Amino acid sequence: MNLIIQSIIGTLQTLKQQQQITTQMLDTVSLQWFEADRRIIRTTTTGGREIAFRLLKEGQRLHHDDVVYLDKQLVIAVQIEPSEVMVLAPQTLPEMARACYEIGNKHTPLFLDGNELLLPFDKPLFEWLQAAGFAPTRQQRRLSEQLRANSAPGIGAGHIHSHDITGHHHH
Repeated sequence: MNLIIQSIIGTLQTLKQQQQITTQMLDTVSLQWFEADRRIIRTTTTGGREIAFRLLKEGQRLHHDDVVYLDKQLVIAVQIEPSEVMVLAPQTLPEMARACYEIGNKHTPLFLDGNELLLPFDKPLFEWLQAAGFAPTRQQRRLSEQLRANSAPGIGAGHIHSHDITGHHHH
């Protein structure tokens, strides 16, 4: 069975609530967080099925528990594997704003989980965050809800600017 996935059907929870998933066998496809926004992925499910993703929408991203295949016998859902992350829990809005601003200047992927900021673990950045007073912790977590600059429909995902020798931004 060689499946080509071109869209996300829904989430496991929603489809179960809608009674679209009842007695089907569940198979999963395991991905790392950095694979979740690739437009083309070829992999094998936990059950050994060949699967290819061809996601055509700009900015479309796979999330943990996304259902990508559904019929009367089978459900295939995405599983984003936990990875080593840095967790920041800013206590105030100004602290959250400063953390996002500083991290954004470093062009590091940033994820939101409730009121916590998650970043892929990076030792120099971890030490910098400690020195800056953000009290990061090191944990195993799932990176799924990535924050994006310019994520409005029709707007490019990137931004153009340069850094001078001092590291200051010029847009």
